Amino acid sequence: MLKKRSPYSNELLFGFLAILFGSLCGLSVTLPAQTTLQTFTSQDGVFKFQYSRALVHCTSQKSDEGYPGSWVPADSCSSHGGVCDDAGSSATTIACFAYPKDDFKDKPEFVAAAFFVAEVRAATTPKSCLEGSQNWLIRSDQSAMVSSILARRFRTSDAWTGHYHAGDMYRVFHNKKCYELGIQETGTTVYDPKDIKEFTKQDSTKVRARLEEARDSFTFLN
Repeated sequence: MLKKRSPYSNELLFGFLAILFGSLCGLSVTLPAQTTLQTFTSQDGVFKFQYSRALVHCTSQKSDEGYPGSWVPADSCSSHGGVCDDAGSSATTIACFAYPKDDFKDKPEFVAAAFFVAEVRAATTPKSCLEGSQNWLIRSDQSAMVSSILARRFRTSDAWTGHYHAGDMYRVFHNKKCYELGIQETGTTVYDPKDIKEFTKQDSTKVRARLEEARDSFTFLN
């Protein structure tokens, strides 16, 4: 004899289908974002990483004397604290991708944020590479994994009138060369939230996610 289905069973079934449908819809939204990733490969073929098309490719504009100058486009790639390079360790930047300033043009608390890869030519041994720079204001340092690569992570910070600068700097010694990966952010605190749109924690998470996406895909090719 067939048992009559409980109305609660129908509710549970419909609830499960609704959750499943919502999950599938969620996949249809996130998958296109994955296909927009581009691949950056260093000119010498040593490393590569993937980055979102939403990021801005920053380039160094050389001065008239041929020395590295300012970063362009300046609105996204430059700040007083610097986000595309590391003057504190005299590292030579190979690649830099910044979060577009236009996304937060109505939120002046956001100044700039970028992911960069550089070579520290002055650090010629594992010890000198992995000890970081004496010019950094280091909050903490510890071993960390970048993809499958063991690195040394240094969390740095700085502040001056109305501004702050924060960075996660990673050092790796590979094939007798010292490489530095960094995520740097610069912001300001001089604005009154009553008069402007606030740069929220959700905004900050969005920026970090894009930059960390590039960091987490970094890998050496030889």
